Amino acid sequence: MSTNRLIYSVLLCHFVAAMAALGMPLFLPYVLPQLEAEVSLEWAGILFVLPTLCTALAARFWGRFADRFGRRLSLLRAQLGLALGFWLCGSATSLETLMLGLIIQGTFGGAMAASNSYLASQIDSAPLLSKTLNKTQLSARLALVVAPISLSMILIYQSALEAYLYLALLPCLAFTLTLSLPKDQPSLSPKHAPKIKLTSQTPPKAKLFFIQFLFAFSMVLTFPYFAVFSQMRGLQDTFWISVLYALPHLMYLLLAGYAHRVIWSYQKTLLLGLSGLAITYFMHLIPSLSILVLARITFGISMVLCFHGLHIGLSHNLDRQHSGRIFATFDAMSKWGGVVAGSIAALFAHYELIPPLFLVAGCSVLLAGLSLFITAPHTVCTEQPARLNRLRCTIKGLK
Repeated sequence: MSTNRLIYSVLLCHFVAAMAALGMPLFLPYVLPQLEAEVSLEWAGILFVLPTLCTALAARFWGRFADRFGRRLSLLRAQLGLALGFWLCGSATSLETLMLGLIIQGTFGGAMAASNSYLASQIDSAPLLSKTLNKTQLSARLALVVAPISLSMILIYQSALEAYLYLALLPCLAFTLTLSLPKDQPSLSPKHAPKIKLTSQTPPKAKLFFIQFLFAFSMVLTFPYFAVFSQMRGLQDTFWISVLYALPHLMYLLLAGYAHRVIWSYQKTLLLGLSGLAITYFMHLIPSLSILVLARITFGISMVLCFHGLHIGLSHNLDRQHSGRIFATFDAMSKWGGVVAGSIAALFAHYELIPPLFLVAGCSVLLAGLSLFITAPHTVCTEQPARLNRLRCTIKGLK
């Protein structure tokens, strides 16, 4: 199978699975009244974050599983986990069964990390891998836009619970397509490990994980109560509120395909993206509708640069033997950022402090930007053979 065909096959599988995972959470308030017992609508917020929390908790285990038993097998596991979770949710008659389905969806899901780790096992070129990671993020954003619109039309004819059952077919379709993809090698001996040069320009993974956490935290912090914020700015039409909410994602869809043409270093790309994002958040505090529209446009542009910078850094600092663990941790940082942000946003909303959320978001990405200037001692080395090379690097560091 050619590299391009493999990449687009994985992207199609990811998009199909993401359609199911990202579309339904928006309609959880419509699911709760259909359960046999009376359930308060406040449960919708808890259920919204439950799969994300489970994915973050299980990420380390599934990363090790992928490295030991194979990344394609881990991708198949993620798709089956989504299908089983959605089938349970669609069959639920009680809150407990619905929660079990969401827990299984989150714990055994994680299609984004599984797709990225599989792609990393099949793509040797770091620039091509960085470009491909942009495309997996693009497929997720596309699903985030397409899925709610599609489901809103389906819910005219079907109940929300029945929609879960239909959505369970999408991961099953992705599973079938994935079976046709080539297997990867679960583990590589040190002498067969790919040669990846680590230089003074190579970003430490811990720094990338930290930036990913704060980046995700800042975005999710502003999402849940954007409609309330827009109404505070005098915008009452729900259609235009929805347009403004979706505008950054639409800008991402338009521009992400060209992100690989930005040939700056990961530091410069991230610094520009994070700085733009901080300015964007602070622009939301200006009481002007035209400034708000401009802020949403620059939000999308900055988001493209941030993701591209993270992907450049990650693809140039990737130990292929542990790609499952690395991508699982990278995805988990995003999930933890979302969980923490959702909790803080709920606390601020309880005290009717909606605009300060954008101030906190801006400060968090400024902190992420400052971390780019923190350098750790780094030596030039290669990853072959792995154990001997680590020892050599350690000795050089001591000297």
